[in-house]
Order: sequence, then structure tokens, then C-alpha cells
Amino acid sequence: MGTDRTAAGALPTGPDGLVAECGRAAAGLLGRLLGDELVAAYLVGSGALGGAAADSDVDIVAVCAAEPPDERRRALAARLAELAMTWPLRGLELVLYARAAVAVPARRPRFALNLNAGPHMPRRLSLDPATEPAHWFLLDLAILRDHGRPLTGRPPRELVGPIPRRWLLEAVRDSLAWHEANEPALQQSVLNACRGWRFTEEGVWSSKADAAAWALPRTPDPATVEAALAIRAGDRSRPLDPARVRAFQRHVLDRVERAS
Repeated sequence: MGTDRTAAGALPTGPDGLVAECGRAAAGLLGRLLGDELVAAYLVGSGALGGAAADSDVDIVAVCAAEPPDERRRALAARLAELAMTWPLRGLELVLYARAAVAVPARRPRFALNLNAGPHMPRRLSLDPATEPAHWFLLDLAILRDHGRPLTGRPPRELVGPIPRRWLLEAVRDSLAWHEANEPALQQSVLNACRGWRFTEEGVWSSKADAAAWALPRTPDPATVEAALAIRAGDRSRPLDPARVRAFQRHVLDRVERAS
């Protein structure tokens, strides 16, 4: 991780260890750039739920005291992107919020900065929540509130307010539609659907692997879930059938709509 490595000695082994170390490096850099204005930073995604893979992102939500001006946000993004380009993972997905924006989350969360950057992902920077699909941010805040792994700062429930279940079911539905229309990696669509299905039925957020294990005895098409897990683990000997993936997604969508 270059000069921003936060742990001395040998690099951690395995994707989970790499995600954690990269998260600490990003939080350390944020702390140096924002100083006392940084309230907290958390791992979300696989860094919080477990089950990171070699192609995982480092998903971070950070909270600052107040929204920085545009020029400063762009400077933060440039420094974070420079760091993320040195990582042996897909890259960094970081969202920065002002403290007031997470204390009472909006239906369209009011982020200050949304950055995707890394050696294996297209770079993207957004400073305007109106330009982004809201469901990603709402689901991440829900996972953060329940499972966020602090890199610095207070436990997430002390900063992130509750989100109505109706909003979350709408976000799961929108996520399913986005994956069906836009996601080229079919295994991601299947595993995302498993996670949304489990939340719909049990109110539980879980890793993709755990959600798939939960779905296997409940789905009429376990072979599609098994193939998605195998591909995520690097075994591409059982390709996914796009028609069966769509049918699986629509089965989950039906469950979500019944629960709404």
C-alpha cells in the first residue's frame, strides 16, 4: 500500500485481510486530509459482512462534520484514487457523507462524494446525489447501520439513523432491476438477488456466500446459485444461462413485491 500502509511487517494473506488493510490505509489517509473534521470511517460490503474474493472492492463509508466545498472534495478524491491504484484488489468504492446526512437518512441519501477508483475498475467521481441511482446508497447505509466495521470513530448506530423497511424493499427491487438491465457479470446478479431475498424474508443482511447458502434450499433452481458461487470462486466450468438468471431474479422480485 506504499507510504500509506498502516500495518508493519508481512502483508496479510487472503482477500479478507487485504480488504481490511486497504481499508485502514484509506481511513488513515482520510484522517490526514480531513483532520478533526473526520468523524468516522467504516468498512461495508464484504469488508463488513465477510466473504471477500480476489475481485472484491474495498467499500468504505466515511462521515465528516460538514460537507466540504467542491474543490476540497475533488482534492480528496484525487488523493484517494492515487492510493487505490496501488492496491492488489479491484479498487476502492468510497462514499463520504456529512454527519447530518446520515443522522436522518433521506430516501435519496445526500452524499458529499462518491468515488470509484482502482486498478481494475473505471474511475468515477460524483458530487451530486441526483446523478446516481439512490438504491446503492440506501442499501449501503442500512448495511452500515447493522454491520459496519469501524476503521475510526464511534459505532455506526451512534451516527446512522434508522431507515424505513418500505424504503429498503423499494431499494432491493430497484437493485434487482438495475442488475437485470446493466450487470454483465451474471454471478453478481444472482448473488445480489440472494442477498436481497434473504433481507426481504428475514430482515438480515449477509455476505454473498451466506446469502447464497440461505437461498439454496429455498430456490426452485439451486443449480443457478451453485454455478454463481463457483464462478465467484474462480471455477468457470459451469457457465450461467442468462434466461435462468433472469428467471431467478424475477422469482426474487416476486417475493419482494409480495412483502412490500
